[in-house]
Amino acid sequence: MRAPPDVRRATLAYKAALENAAQAQDDLASQLALLAGELKQQGQHELADMLRQTSHEHRASSIKNRALAVSLKVPG
Repeated sequence: MRAPPDVRRATLAYKAALENAAQAQDDLASQLALLAGELKQQGQHELADMLRQTSHEHRASSIKNRALAVSLKVPG
C-alpha cells in the first residue's frame, strides 16, 4: 500500500528539519569550542571547561539528530 503524499512530505520535512538542527548544533559547538580555547588562554579555566562541556553536548545531540534522520524511512 502506498503512503499518502502528505505523509511522504511530512517525513521529508522532518528529515530536513533534523539535518538542519544537526548542522546548527555543529556550528554552535564549533563556536563554543573556539571561545573555550580563548578563555583558557586568558586563564578562565573553569568557564572554558564549562563551555567545552556544552560544546560536547551539542555535538552529541547533533550526532543523535543525524542518526535519527538517516534512520527515517520515507514512505513510497
